[in-house]
Amino acid sequence: MNTVTLILLLAAFVAFLLAAINANVPRVNLIGLGLALLVLTELIPVFQKM
Repeated sequence: MNTVTLILLLAAFVAFLLAAINANVPRVNLIGLGLALLVLTELIPVFQKM
């Protein structure tokens, strides 16, 4: 596992945790952020093989 991928997975986990505890973060959709980070972790290995 790549270091960047691991950091993105941890950031997605933190975003989902903050969404689960209903943190009041102004103008940020935490579930959308977590999903975007998860998708990015799947795309990074694909682009590294190119």
